[in-house]
Amino acid sequence: MTNKDTVIFLASFGTSILRAAEESYDKIQADLEAATGLRVLQVFTDNATAKAVDGINGKRIFTVEAAIQESIVNKYSEAIAVPVFFAEGELYNSLRSRLDFYRETIDIRMTNAVMYSPKSCDEVADIMIDIIQPNPASEYILVGHEASAYNDKGYDLLGEKLHEKGHHNMEVVKLSDRDSVGQAVAHLKERQAVSRDAQVEIVPLVVAWGDYMAGELYNSDNSFMWQLRKAGYRTVFTGKGLGEYEAFRKIYTKRFNDLVKA
Repeated sequence: MTNKDTVIFLASFGTSILRAAEESYDKIQADLEAATGLRVLQVFTDNATAKAVDGINGKRIFTVEAAIQESIVNKYSEAIAVPVFFAEGELYNSLRSRLDFYRETIDIRMTNAVMYSPKSCDEVADIMIDIIQPNPASEYILVGHEASAYNDKGYDLLGEKLHEKGHHNMEVVKLSDRDSVGQAVAHLKERQAVSRDAQVEIVPLVVAWGDYMAGELYNSDNSFMWQLRKAGYRTVFTGKGLGEYEAFRKIYTKRFNDLVKA
């Protein structure tokens, strides 16, 4: 249960691309505010980005520490962190550690990540199928980017769930793997994508767009997309963050409700 003395921290790594934040984080924030009636603070875990964009167009962006201080000043008795992260990996656990430091100051709870169990991976698979509406003649490479040294099973399970649902043309790879391009090429060879002249669509598993992902995925000669093109594949790129899709944004309200009802 929650009360009006509760504040929500919508926590992400952050982005300096204002349109990406407006189309993803701002909409998730509005969804949570509408569903809960509580105040929602946007928290960027990357301090430099948070400080660079805080106050632009009158919008507050908090570091973790600034969000804690804001909560104390406004006499909130509890903070519930809703991280946008896909996996309960490095980013998720780093946020948990930073929040743990303040547990003697304010009660803090934290929701699960997007993919934290087989059931949640099945849920995300259905959402991705709904968003992509895959064409059987095309191939789809879903690219995860979170460094997940603690737990990367979610990405593997997501791929398995997609295949179980009959979508063998949807493959999940992780940029954190050294040979992510090689994994994608091996899958496309097995699928005979070149001989079929199949279009290969790269779908980033990111909530909001950022400069780092642009460089990693399509903006340089050594990017994921251009390496696939050099390998002979007719590759295109979708440049939307998943937070721009209402079906995906609903996950965060669900994670919040699951926590407070437990």
